[in-house]
Amino acid sequence: MNIETLKDKKILYVEDDKAIVNSFIPIFRKIFKEVLTATNGEDGFYLFKNNQDVDFVIADIKMPRMNGLDMCQAIKEIKPEIPCIITTAHAEKEYLAQADKIGIYQYITKPLNVQELIGTLSKLAEECS
Repeated sequence: MNIETLKDKKILYVEDDKAIVNSFIPIFRKIFKEVLTATNGEDGFYLFKNNQDVDFVIADIKMPRMNGLDMCQAIKEIKPEIPCIITTAHAEKEYLAQADKIGIYQYITKPLNVQELIGTLSKLAEECS
């Protein structure tokens, strides 16, 4: 895992669980150039529309006002090449099918392992460079 590939990246992290946000944001801020956060898909999509230079999107599926898959689909209509990672406590088949249809880069189940997530992002950064 080479986190150096992440230091010039800007991410959008959308998660409604404050405990998860509070544990991951300090780590992300040490690794990435910039971290944008939102607590629901609607706000996440708004942030993306105003920051289209985001390199990666990480989003929970089940959130208020707009779920993560719908948000990622809307983002990909604007920027089809953007890699989106979905995090969820739910491994239900309908979500997996929708994630595949949208072109989600990876589907990670909770509880999140910070090493696994950073490793996935590092690998993604290498693939995109």
